[in-house]
Amino acid sequence: MKTINFLDVSTFSYAERVCAAALQGLVNRSEPYLYLDYGLYDDPNARCTNEEFIDGELWYGKYRAFLGNQDQHNLDYYRQEHGFAVEEISDLPAALELFKSTYKGIVIWDEAQPDTVNAAIMLAGQENLLPMTSEIVEKLHPQYLPAKRDLRGKWGDRLQIYTWAFNNLFAKCKSGVIACVEPGWQRAEFVDFLVQEKVFTYSLSSQYKGVGSQLLMLLAFGPPALRELLFALHLDAPIRKFALRWMGKRSAEVKLSNHIQKAVRSDTYPTIFGWHTKRDDELAFMLQLSANGLRLVPAHMAGNFSFHSRIQPLDKKQPLKRAVPELDAEGIYLTFTLSDGDQLMMMHTGELGNWYSPARGTVPFNWEVQPLLVEIAPALLDRYFRQASEMDCLIAGPSGAGYVIPPLIPHHPAYLKETARICEKRGIQVITSYIADPCRRVLNQLEQYKGNLIGYLAGYAVVTRTLHICHPNLIFFSNQVPKVNEIVLPAEQLLVRVRSLIEEVQQYPAFIAVHLFAYRTTIADVADFTARINNPHVHVVRGDDFLSLLVVNKKIEKERKYEN
Repeated sequence: MKTINFLDVSTFSYAERVCAAALQGLVNRSEPYLYLDYGLYDDPNARCTNEEFIDGELWYGKYRAFLGNQDQHNLDYYRQEHGFAVEEISDLPAALELFKSTYKGIVIWDEAQPDTVNAAIMLAGQENLLPMTSEIVEKLHPQYLPAKRDLRGKWGDRLQIYTWAFNNLFAKCKSGVIACVEPGWQRAEFVDFLVQEKVFTYSLSSQYKGVGSQLLMLLAFGPPALRELLFALHLDAPIRKFALRWMGKRSAEVKLSNHIQKAVRSDTYPTIFGWHTKRDDELAFMLQLSANGLRLVPAHMAGNFSFHSRIQPLDKKQPLKRAVPELDAEGIYLTFTLSDGDQLMMMHTGELGNWYSPARGTVPFNWEVQPLLVEIAPALLDRYFRQASEMDCLIAGPSGAGYVIPPLIPHHPAYLKETARICEKRGIQVITSYIADPCRRVLNQLEQYKGNLIGYLAGYAVVTRTLHICHPNLIFFSNQVPKVNEIVLPAEQLLVRVRSLIEEVQQYPAFIAVHLFAYRTTIADVADFTARINNPHVHVVRGDDFLSLLVVNKKIEKERKYEN
């Protein structure tokens, strides 16, 4: 029986958590030995990035009890299913003493310059050091911890820090991956994985409001006819390059960030972990990294991944091949997808607690997952497949093997090949696409490199138009709900909008796809909504059944047309 050492860090300061997480990363390099408990997310900073996804009212009224202590949930699973024993460590000094053979000293970072923590994290991974502030050093009096590196007072600003880091540390970091981690969020959960894998870590702004970002927005979300023309003439590549160059000329941070992102090389597809800075927004971040040819694995607030990554799955439960339901000629078909499953935090927290809801299994439901967990944390992904009911359909989050804005990425076929490979390894057949109305060239590529996929449920939200394409080689069906201004609506209001779409149907059979913002709507909301539907011709179905029924309906329509 394998023993897991457990350390409660819920009352630790940010600096203490950084130290504990770095220790965890070093300890777990070969085997999963150390597990940390970050407690409940009662600190508002634990529930937000640059926007409050769940404010205090929502947290205490709807989500707190629902979510529970996720670190304990996962630990209980590993104890019960993998047979691990658990021994608690009393405090940080005891943990340092227990695992003192795994590190060679400390690196002191400067709280007056928060970005030095990222340099310390990289040095920790490369030189087996523990990141500490002078305050922690004084508090612990670690006689056996020589200060190998001291980063205090070495640089004037973050540009100098990350320029030095790129010149001196990048080549010694793991190839194919980087991370953007904002020290100002005061969240240390993912530090363990960064140290374990020796990931280059920085925090530079992507934000630039001007011509460059406008051109990238045009390629991603501009008028459909204009986008079609630009892509047909293969003008997207020069526009993308010009936009990035222009942005770099007007922002030193964007310029250095471009330089770092373009330096990442991978045999599969380059990856960036983390999230954007406090100075940015999600869209600016995604525009830049997609245009530079990277995929994002959102990792803010994702704890214990050095631990998850070292556990092998149990017997892999492959999804059973499903028979296509009989088509109701007068039917209205609904499918509901919970958002943001591409985030490692969502995977670690049981889809924000939804996975543990009594409502799961009572209504057909689509759960976005991060398919890259096949290689990052296979046992964690395996857990979802092992526990899934007949009602649960596990699909890839946007836009496949990592979060990208498809029209912007320069090597889309390579990304699609990687997506098909990863999804086939775990039997995932449906993908959420970030863009609801890609241009024809992108659609052709989706068809050409789809592998064993059934198709796409497309669009985080409706921005301009929706596409409903259905033939044997490609099913691309855009979500009709929500519109972009409806994303953060309370669950009750959003589901009223779904009901109105049902009532407005005039042509049968009808198909309605709904994408639910995880920070407003839960599976319990959907189960309650479904229970109140009295029409026997309204069918709530899984995403794979939804797409398969679209094909059946298309065939019937063709046969009728042929007969006439």
